[in-house]
Amino acid sequence: MTSHLSPAAQFAAAAAAEAEAEALALAESVSAAAIVDSVPAGEGLPTPYLAICPAAPPGYVGPEFTDEATAPVVDCIEATAATASNAGDENVARQVSSSAAAMFENAAVDSAVGSDDGNSDVVVEERKSKVVDLNDQELFPALGGGSAKAPVAWGAKSAGPRSVANNDLKPKRATEVVDLPMMQEAVGQAVLKIMERTGARIDVSHNGVLATSTYVISGPIDSVSRAKREVIAKLSPRVTQTVSVPAEARSAVVGVRGRGLQTIQTKTGAVLSVARDGDSFDAGDAFATVDVSISGDAIGVAAAVAMVEAAADKRTTRRVAFETVPREAHALLVGKGGAGLRGLQAAHPDVTLRIPGPLDSGVAIGVAGERSAVQAACAHIREVSNALMGGSQVLCVAVAKRQHRFVVGDKGCGLRDIALATGCSVIVPPPRVASDQILVRGSPVDLPLAVQMVLERAASSAIDTFDPAQAAGDYGRPLLYAQRALRYFHDRARFRRIESEYGAVLRVAAPGAIASATDASQLVIEITAPTPASVAGARAALASLFAAFPPHHFNGIDVEPHQVSVLAESVSRLQSVRSVYTLLSPTGGVLVVYEGFNPDVDRAADPAERERKTRELLRQTLGEFRNTLAASEQPVTLVAQVPVAQQAAMSSGQESLLKAAGASEGASRVVLRFGSIASAEAPALNSRVTPRKEEALAAECVEVRGPAEAVARVVAEVERRVAQAAASLALRSFRADVAVPQSLVARVVGRGGETLKKLRAGREVTVDVGDSSVRIVGIRADVEAVSAEISALVERLADETAETIAVAAELHRALIGSGGRFVKRLGDKYHVRIQFPKNGSGSGAGEANDDGEPLGADQIRIRGGRAGVASAKAELLELAAYEIEHGHTAKFTVPADCLPHVVGRAGSRISEIKDASDTRIDLGDASAGPTVDVTIVGTRAGVAQARAAIEAVVAEQQSQADEVVAVANRHHRYLIGAGGTRVRELVKLAGGDPDATAGAGSCRVQFPRSGSGSTDADAVRLKGDRAIVAAVRQRIEELVAERERQVSVAVNIPASQHAFVIGRGGSHLKQLQEAHNVEINFPRRGAQSEATAAVKISGLPENCEAASAALLALVREEAKVPVTLSQHQRMGGRTSALWRRMRSEFGVQVDAGRVDRAPPKPAFNEDSVGDVVFVDVALDGLSAEWVLRGEASKLPAAVEAVNAALAETNDEPVVDARLRVDPRCHRHIIGKQGAMIAKIRDATTCDVTVPARGSQSPWVSIAGPRSGVDRAIEMINDAIEERA
Repeated sequence: MTSHLSPAAQFAAAAAAEAEAEALALAESVSAAAIVDSVPAGEGLPTPYLAICPAAPPGYVGPEFTDEATAPVVDCIEATAATASNAGDENVARQVSSSAAAMFENAAVDSAVGSDDGNSDVVVEERKSKVVDLNDQELFPALGGGSAKAPVAWGAKSAGPRSVANNDLKPKRATEVVDLPMMQEAVGQAVLKIMERTGARIDVSHNGVLATSTYVISGPIDSVSRAKREVIAKLSPRVTQTVSVPAEARSAVVGVRGRGLQTIQTKTGAVLSVARDGDSFDAGDAFATVDVSISGDAIGVAAAVAMVEAAADKRTTRRVAFETVPREAHALLVGKGGAGLRGLQAAHPDVTLRIPGPLDSGVAIGVAGERSAVQAACAHIREVSNALMGGSQVLCVAVAKRQHRFVVGDKGCGLRDIALATGCSVIVPPPRVASDQILVRGSPVDLPLAVQMVLERAASSAIDTFDPAQAAGDYGRPLLYAQRALRYFHDRARFRRIESEYGAVLRVAAPGAIASATDASQLVIEITAPTPASVAGARAALASLFAAFPPHHFNGIDVEPHQVSVLAESVSRLQSVRSVYTLLSPTGGVLVVYEGFNPDVDRAADPAERERKTRELLRQTLGEFRNTLAASEQPVTLVAQVPVAQQAAMSSGQESLLKAAGASEGASRVVLRFGSIASAEAPALNSRVTPRKEEALAAECVEVRGPAEAVARVVAEVERRVAQAAASLALRSFRADVAVPQSLVARVVGRGGETLKKLRAGREVTVDVGDSSVRIVGIRADVEAVSAEISALVERLADETAETIAVAAELHRALIGSGGRFVKRLGDKYHVRIQFPKNGSGSGAGEANDDGEPLGADQIRIRGGRAGVASAKAELLELAAYEIEHGHTAKFTVPADCLPHVVGRAGSRISEIKDASDTRIDLGDASAGPTVDVTIVGTRAGVAQARAAIEAVVAEQQSQADEVVAVANRHHRYLIGAGGTRVRELVKLAGGDPDATAGAGSCRVQFPRSGSGSTDADAVRLKGDRAIVAAVRQRIEELVAERERQVSVAVNIPASQHAFVIGRGGSHLKQLQEAHNVEINFPRRGAQSEATAAVKISGLPENCEAASAALLALVREEAKVPVTLSQHQRMGGRTSALWRRMRSEFGVQVDAGRVDRAPPKPAFNEDSVGDVVFVDVALDGLSAEWVLRGEASKLPAAVEAVNAALAETNDEPVVDARLRVDPRCHRHIIGKQGAMIAKIRDATTCDVTVPARGSQSPWVSIAGPRSGVDRAIEMINDAIEERA
């Protein structure tokens, strides 16, 4: 038999010959009658017919035809045609529609035959006509004799493809004609391989006009069927279609472990990919959908689309429909203030509506909800939309095209505001459409306001234009001038200055648009500003700018791209010398611009002379460029042979190719032209230049043009890559076939293809599984390795055995491990399969028994190679014995509030107990009640050890106390003490450890933070050992009670005596406070006068009284002794011998109460001559006053001793002497640890000063009476001589 069908019909016919009822539809439930009824009407197709079973009971006219029965097939046809149409092939789309109809008609007639021997008649009735006479021999001639058979039940599967002829007359050979779009690559090798595999003969012819290929397939029926299927699958164009299904139906489409997708791919030959969870949808979105991408031939994609939608239908009744209504109806449906949308939503509360915004022109109205509710809502939306459109009027408003964007607003906000304010729809033509008409649709009442708002928004900003071409004057090429000027102004950022000065926005064509402009109107500058004055100012500034650069200020030439870098070296020099600015384009354009300020040009007073000199200056510049190029290397052109299939990838990655060849930048830049890829011709921006005409290039050629060396490198790199690609293809074409018994194929593939995935991991191979063989294609080494592993696997499977062992059911969970970890490890290690009882203790964690006898509750089956089974059995039994030994269990409870302490921070304590006892510990839920169940599993000793450790933690926690003491906030600071010393002392005195944070002996005292504003500002929390907490609490309460009895008294002590009373480092003050348990506070220095200097004492009354008496006992009497300033300088000071003697002998402290200021010393000349230089200091009439403080009984004797010492000294005048000493000898004057200089000072009563270490000054200063200075000089010289 011979048929000439389209790909859709051929695919369906082939499926009918092999897949029984699936030949009529994708779903088995679709009947032949439903298929016939589903042929689309009104498309010039044959009139549909109704096939009726000839053996039906009297009066039976067939099943009722409903849309639900025909929907899957109609969807398949429409999806197939749409897929081909989207792929750009309208011929294929028409063939799919028409041939599918013919297929339905033929298939209906074939399936209506009632018996295999062709003895039954066929009754056909044309739809909407009278019943056809079944006995009419002209319409239904007899098809042959044969015994009648029982009628086939409606909807039951047939035994196979039926024929209208007697079995004896069925032809043994068949011929099929397949028309497909012409492939770009040669199909000869593919056709030969199909013929070799199927045994059919295939003749191919091509029609260049229609771009189709005809495949005539002849041979045995089975061979023709297989060959036709392979031709359609491998030689038809590949298309891709995306189907959106509800997000909740994703798992139904994918199936368990991807089996749903695998089934669809196997049946249709298409490739499916589904977006992962969270990649393309929001689970909380009512309109959330999942995109399913389907790729393959047009017929397979259509079938896969139908199967995906059918799978989604089984999972959820929710639907996400997108109703398409006219775009101008969107705003009408929303209504004024959104009232229309709220009304629709209120009318259909069971669905969620989403109407796109004014700029979402490609988005339909979304409706989500239950199937019936969605259908009702969609019908209502269509009805309301039609009513609104019918009752509305349209007004056209003429608005300048450049003002349309003001009406639209930012992101469509203007259109949205108008729609919400008026309920009218505003349609603005897209920018690419030249129309200036804006359509406003709405009710007659609201239209005036909507038009007014449109006009107001259009006039919200002042706007004007400036045509650069008009500034060319009488220049013959205004477009060229505009392109040059705009390019220059862009590069020099001249437009930004105007925008900044006038607050305007200039819409200037981009550099790419400037270069490709073919008309001056494309380069018009649009000026927008808030006020007309700003627009006028910006326009005047533009006119001045272009007037300053007339056409004769520009000139240019075109060069090869690689020559641009040659000219770059002289650009800066020409700009500084000639005032000529040069723009170099990477594509080879050179533009020179005279910017002014050239003396030779500006000196000319006549404008014509100035223009002539400007032109001459630019011509000289271009002439110098030409001379530079003439002296440089001339470009060469070479052609490399590159297969067409590789040119696209090479073109997209040509930058990396040029970089690899060192020809991507500078003077080495080369240009590639691919024969199979059309290249856009770059427009020339320069006058009097004719671009190099490119010769036609063969499809398999690549032209390389540029410097000779760079071109040679690029050609070599291109040839290397071509050879590498060919070698890679040859390397990956090694093939090997491994014979696999049919019974073992499923085991070789593994569950979900897991075994093959492991074999392919890390290897560049593809594996195709046949009925009794496996073909591996790829790199030879990988193919051989995978082939060897498959062969070894087949051998192991052939040697497979099974053995059942008895293990107590309560041990199964331990043998399986967490998540099947142990059993998977054994399976991978010994290449065996371990089965546990389906309802055993493993709770389904292990594999259920799916072959062999059912397993008992205490049985485990091991299946695999004999050696592997034996090893796995031994290890399982060993593990079971270990579990028995370590299977002792202890169960007890602990208080729920102790559980966090048992677990520890981040589980540290429970982990420590587990590791120490080598046990497994399971803890119950703390929220279930006051106690928590604890289960310990391990050895007997380990269980006991772990239990003891847990109970110890519980006992420790139960011995802990957590109490709160109310203490007035004013006492907190006292209780804490300086740096927390007092609170630590409280814990220590109570027998606790201040550093312990938990456990025995611990007590943490927590005070509320000051200024926190908490209602518990007086609450002090004690947490720790119960006994320690009780003792600390008792002591705190005692201290607080004492503090409540405390009083404060003031003791007046002269401010001059405060320092003495406090003592050095506060020694006296600390002794007093500790001895009398009081707190003593001295006023700040300068805060009180001498007469009212009061010291505050706080404590118990008796303690304050004792401390006050002790404090007053420290106060000393005072006596004053006047001395001359010279005496003070010689004998006074804290380090002087006299003052120290007063402290040691009489306990009297001497201070300087008053000291007259000495006159400044005269400046000393470092360059003075001589070894000793004297400087007299006038101290006549200057005095000081010493203050002696001590006990009243000893103070008079001390005063007498001071006066006696002063009387013994003669009041010689003080002199200042300088002694020249080599700096290297200064250390001898100081002596060890300053002993020598102290000795000199004590013996002479002089002040001796040595220059600081590192100073190069030789002068040593000596101040004192003249006799003492002389003595000091003598002692210094002696000290130096002794150590010289």
